Amino acid sequence: MTVKAKNMVIRFKFKKFGPVIYIGHLDIMRFFQKAIRRSGIDAAYTEGFSPHLKLSFAQPLSVGVETDGDYFDLEMNSLPDMENIVKDMNAQCVEGIEIVNATLLDDDTVNGMSSVKAADYLYYFDDLSKDLKLIEAFFSQETFIFEYVRKDKVKTKDLMEDIYEYRILNDKEMLVKVNASSAGNLKADVVTEALEKYGMKAKCIKFKRHDLYTADDEGAFVSLRDKGKVYD
Repeated sequence: MTVKAKNMVIRFKFKKFGPVIYIGHLDIMRFFQKAIRRSGIDAAYTEGFSPHLKLSFAQPLSVGVETDGDYFDLEMNSLPDMENIVKDMNAQCVEGIEIVNATLLDDDTVNGMSSVKAADYLYYFDDLSKDLKLIEAFFSQETFIFEYVRKDKVKTKDLMEDIYEYRILNDKEMLVKVNASSAGNLKADVVTEALEKYGMKAKCIKFKRHDLYTADDEGAFVSLRDKGKVYD
């Protein structure tokens, strides 16, 4: 049984892992468009000669990067069985893509694409224990001007403007929250390059996106999942 609801939006949080991480963002979009159609849920479409799903992704992720916390928003004509929506969507997914939860968004929620302010990245190292003092010194700096190359262009950035916090989880894992807004998106690999330049001996084995955040009225970071009623 569905409940009629105009302009209702569901925000899906999903994981991407394994060989699927090497599939580009446009192909991921196409995959979810097909999965949504196969699921039979009553999603909304645009009008006109070539209608398409009212679907938007919070932030594209670089090819080759794993994620536990990416999101897309889907506008609905009517609401499905929200208690089973995660299971129903996962039945249409392939190995390497998994829906984590679904949030029925509050009416005043801004779409994910325009509201992202920060991202958590989880880094895996061989052994952080020998670099703890160096890591603390690095993140305690007020400024750190770093020059790096991306797409054959030299960029210069004060990293401390875009690094919000860090946490050492254990001898092999570190969590770093960085600017992910359209005005100052800091790529995760820039952090590891800067740490190496600073003298860090531990080797980064891999990193993955852990979550995305918006900001509340007081400026505090809030996970994109926590903008309505969450169904796991």
